[in-house]
Amino acid sequence: MELGEILRLAAGRTPEKTAIIADGRRLDFGEYDRLANRLANFLIARGVGPGDRIATVLFNSPEYGVVHFGNARAGSVLVHIPPLYAAAEIAEIVERTRPRLLVVDAAVQDRIGAKVRSVVSTVMVAGSPDFEAALATVSDRPPDLKVDPSAPVAMTFTGGTTGRPKGAVVSHTARYVSADSTAREHQVTERDVVGAVVPMFHAVGLMIWYQAAILRGCTSVIFRRWDPAEFIAATERHGISSVFLVPVQVRDLLRSPAFNGERLASLKNIGVGGAPTPAGLIEECRGALPHCGYTDHYGQSETGPLTILKPSDTEAHPGTVGRAAEGVELRIVDGDGNPVPPGTVGELVTRGPYMMEGYFGDEEETARYFRGGWGWTGDLGRADESGYVTLVGRSREIIISGGFNIHPSEVETALASHPAVEDCTVFGVPDDRWGEAPVATVVRAAEISGDDLIAHCAERLARYKRPREIVFVTTIPRTPSGKVRKPLLRNAYLKG
Repeated sequence: MELGEILRLAAGRTPEKTAIIADGRRLDFGEYDRLANRLANFLIARGVGPGDRIATVLFNSPEYGVVHFGNARAGSVLVHIPPLYAAAEIAEIVERTRPRLLVVDAAVQDRIGAKVRSVVSTVMVAGSPDFEAALATVSDRPPDLKVDPSAPVAMTFTGGTTGRPKGAVVSHTARYVSADSTAREHQVTERDVVGAVVPMFHAVGLMIWYQAAILRGCTSVIFRRWDPAEFIAATERHGISSVFLVPVQVRDLLRSPAFNGERLASLKNIGVGGAPTPAGLIEECRGALPHCGYTDHYGQSETGPLTILKPSDTEAHPGTVGRAAEGVELRIVDGDGNPVPPGTVGELVTRGPYMMEGYFGDEEETARYFRGGWGWTGDLGRADESGYVTLVGRSREIIISGGFNIHPSEVETALASHPAVEDCTVFGVPDDRWGEAPVATVVRAAEISGDDLIAHCAERLARYKRPREIVFVTTIPRTPSGKVRKPLLRNAYLKG
C-alpha cells in the first residue's frame, strides 16, 4: 500500500475524529488529510517528482506528519535528518542527498548555514506563517498522481562503518508492512489513544509506531520532548492507553518523582524497543503498573520489527526478545550462512517485504548487509527450541545509547580531525541511564585537555555521540594485523 493511503483511509472512516493532540492544538482526520494533500500539491507545483528528495530537520510536531504523508503522496523521498545533529552533520547529509526542499524546526534555524542553503533552493520553517501561507496557495484535493508502492519513500540514518551515518532507503510497501505488523503485535485498535513520544526522525517513532496508530485510526498525543511528569499529566488528561518508549524512558517514568499509578490507570500497553531492555526492568514495570502490559520489540531501521515478546510471555521467557513477529522470516546462522541448532550463538539474518532497498549512494555497505538473499543484522543471538531469541552481542561495533546507534568510527573521525590527536579509538561502556555510552582513548600529539576535545566533538557531532570521557594513553594496543584491541581497552577501563 502507498503510505499516503493510510491517512486517507482513516480520514474516510472517521473524518471528524481527533487525529492529533499537540501543544493545545487539535486536528481531526479530515483536516489532517487535507493538509497532507496541500503539502503534496505544493511539492508537485514546485516540480518535485517521483524519486526526488526533500528533507526535514524536525522535532515531533503535527507538521512532521503532514510533511511525511504529503511526501508519500507526491512520490518523493523524505530524508529524515535528526534535529539533534550538529550543523556540520546536517550540512554533510544535505550535501550527500541534495534535497529539493528542506523543512526545519524553528529551534534549529541557527544550524542551517550558507553551505546548506547553497544546496537547497527552498528552506521552510514548519508551522511558521510563511509555511502555512505556502500551503494555502494550493488545492487540498488529492493530487492526480499514481504512486508505485514499491518505490522509495523515506531515508533514515544509522551508524556506518566508514565514519559517517548510512541512509537506509525504504519503500512504501516495506513501511506499510512494518506498521501493519506493529499494530497487530501490539494489539493497537481504533479505540486506543496513542502516545507519540519516541522521536519521529527515528524509524521506530514515525514509520513503525506512529503509522500503526494512523493505520488503526487512533487519536495520537504528540510530545515534542520527553518529560515523565508531562507524560503522566497528559495520560491522565487524554486517557492515553498505548505508548512506545525506549528502555531509558520506561525507567525515567517509573522512577520519576511525579509517578503515580492511579494517574496512569488508562495505560494498557507499553511497547518498548530501540535498545535492549535491561535486566529487571520488566519486573519493575509489572510491579509498578500491574494493570499494564509490557511488549518488548527488537528490530532495525533497515527492517522494522523482527521479534515480539508479548506481555503473556515476559515471565515464562525472561531475558529474551521474544519470537519472530508475524510475517517475519528470521534465522540464526554461522559465518557461512548455515542455520545453527537451538542454543547455539550465531548472527540473526532476515528477509521479507519489510526490508530496506539499500543504503543511499553506498553500494559497498549495501552489499555487506545483503548476502545470499538475506539481510545480515550484525546482531548475535541464540534461540531456544520454541524460537524465543536471546541477544548476546553484536558482530559489529555499534554502540546503542538511549535507543540511538553510534558507530565508533564516526566519533573517531571527529576526534582525529583535531591536530593535537595522534591516535584514538572509541568503545562503548555500560551506562545506568542510557544503556551504553561512548568513551574515547586518545594518544596526544600536543597538550590538550579532555574537555577541549569533547568541545571539539560538539562542533561536529550530535550530543548523544560525544564521548562521555576522554582517557589519555601513551599508545593504543593493536593486533599484529593492526586492528585495535578494543576489548582489552574496554576491560581495562571498566576495571578502573
